[in-house]
Amino acid sequence: MNFNFLNVPVQITPSFWVFLLFFTDALVDPSIWSIVYGGVLVFSVLVHEYGHALTAMYFGSRAVITLESFGGNAKYSGYGITPKQEFFITLNGPLFQSLLIFISYYLYNSEVFVHQLFMEYILFVCYRLNTLMVLLNLIPLLPLDGGHLARYFMERKFGENGRKFTIILGLISVGIVAPYLFYTGELYFGGLICIFAFQNYLELQKMKDSSAGDNPFALYMKSIEAIKNQEVEEAKTILSKLIKSKDPQYKHLAIESLAKIYVEEKETEKAYELLLKSDYQMLKEGKCLLCKLAFEKQNYELIAKYSREIYRLEPTYEIALLNSKAFEYLKDYTLSKGWFNTASAFKI
Repeated sequence: MNFNFLNVPVQITPSFWVFLLFFTDALVDPSIWSIVYGGVLVFSVLVHEYGHALTAMYFGSRAVITLESFGGNAKYSGYGITPKQEFFITLNGPLFQSLLIFISYYLYNSEVFVHQLFMEYILFVCYRLNTLMVLLNLIPLLPLDGGHLARYFMERKFGENGRKFTIILGLISVGIVAPYLFYTGELYFGGLICIFAFQNYLELQKMKDSSAGDNPFALYMKSIEAIKNQEVEEAKTILSKLIKSKDPQYKHLAIESLAKIYVEEKETEKAYELLLKSDYQMLKEGKCLLCKLAFEKQNYELIAKYSREIYRLEPTYEIALLNSKAFEYLKDYTLSKGWFNTASAFKI
């Protein structure tokens, strides 16, 4: 399911609907109350993600919202975004969602919907669910918003060790919060933060094993730090070194990051050649960037080959129109028209 609202493309994947069925117990109790609970959850997650997306757009970035599996995420380009701006982008997700808490709490305790059981239930669910979601999301545990906010302060205080201290703080927090959640019956949220805690633990172990400065993980973290601090030349040096790594994962992460820097510097030829020589199957966001650059180089066959995949990765008006134009140049007017209709659905 795809739609566009406030110039922000939104994609709701099938995995999110499956998650919703289990989270609301709709399979066990397919009642109107389960539907209401699910509707409030979807609306709340969207409000939260729009808080991130609209703030990113305010700072000049473009955002795409995806609802999947256990929740949602708002993806945006981090290039040109300062650490302080990234802090406010992160913060505004919980802040937008907090507005739902205050509004629903006020209306629930007022006489506006007195004796209207259905509306009172909606307001009660909205107040309780959003309160729980905001509080849990502010736990200083990566990848939760609280973890990213904590990392901002830790990195300002401890520099490169900031992420490590953030992870340690997150693990301590889970040790305190998780038992309480399980005790109160919040099994889903308790299990979720335990999964995140385990992922953080594994990353902490990687950091401990990264004693050598040439370790791919250590190099990649240094490049991210350099990009955040607008130290572009240093980032390019680190990424150029990492491209020679024997680890294919970090090698292609470096390729994508370096290609984005080249595009920012208007060196599109370098970016195109770099991505073209890579293993396409290992690329992530770089797939969309490669196809955009391929259009400039009139390599329409490449776009046609990966048209569906890049739209799945980035379901936007621009990608749909790019695919339409590519097929038009290839004189495949049926597919060109189909992609044009997809682009028209965004109503831009």
